[in-house]
Amino acid sequence: MPPARAAEHELLDRVVAVVNDEVITQAELDTFLRPVYEQYSKEYSGAELTKEIEEVRHKILGQMIEDKLVYQEAVRMGIEIKDEDLEKEFQEFKSKLEKPGELDAMLEQEGLTMKALRERLKKQAMVRQLQDREIRSKVIVSPTEVEAFFKNNPDKFKSKERVRVKSLTIKKSEEARAKGLTDEKAKQRIGLLAQRIRLYRNFDQVVKDLSEDSHAKEEGPGEWIERGSMIESVDDVIFKTPVGKITGVVETPVGYHIFRIDAKESEKVRTFEEVKEQIAGYLFQEKSNARFHDWMEEVKKAAYISIK
Repeated sequence: MPPARAAEHELLDRVVAVVNDEVITQAELDTFLRPVYEQYSKEYSGAELTKEIEEVRHKILGQMIEDKLVYQEAVRMGIEIKDEDLEKEFQEFKSKLEKPGELDAMLEQEGLTMKALRERLKKQAMVRQLQDREIRSKVIVSPTEVEAFFKNNPDKFKSKERVRVKSLTIKKSEEARAKGLTDEKAKQRIGLLAQRIRLYRNFDQVVKDLSEDSHAKEEGPGEWIERGSMIESVDDVIFKTPVGKITGVVETPVGYHIFRIDAKESEKVRTFEEVKEQIAGYLFQEKSNARFHDWMEEVKKAAYISIK
């Protein structure tokens, strides 16, 4: 292997953490980090992008360490997955893919072989079995707890007034966002797009081709927004605008926006019968998370963990 390629290979396989007698390499971490970087690079840039990526890198590495520990515990406890169960896991995984060729594309993108994919599915199945045995099987939610939660949290079962909107966004420059300034170039650009929309009534196409937000390429209806979840300047406009109409340009700290109002719903209050299963599921998950956290802390105390 040429020296340059060898150095590159060594860098990619650099050890970033040691978990007992196993390592996590930079290449493994990059497998999970790469899609996040691609998404974040569309939303951030410069120092802001570096900061966001470093935060998510820390979280992903922490999750990978916990995953290693859980798998190691599953091995220690003698949990095994039969070949026929692994085949079911694989077929279920394939059934979730939208297109026949999507599996090959995913393997190529993540640098996986079919054997490595099956090994990953096997490990995931082992981890689920361990969690069933050590966590979920030991969690109980009583009807009394469900009823008490409903009575003590009435606001949680009110569906706020909401609107479904499709948005066109032109971002301000990084400097304008950081200093809270007007970006005349971005403002002029969205003004021209507003004229084009009024003239040609091609809002969806303009959004798809030119919008700079994370939902730009999504087709179909827009996203639901509850009253109070956006900044006041946006809230005021989208809730006053009638269904089917398009707003004027709205400025926010991020950039300039035009919204189309696709639907509206009034506030609703749900009954206990409507939400009791949802509450039971929520409480079960909360208790499971708490039990897993305590269990994981004990596992970590007994483990050797070194982050490079």
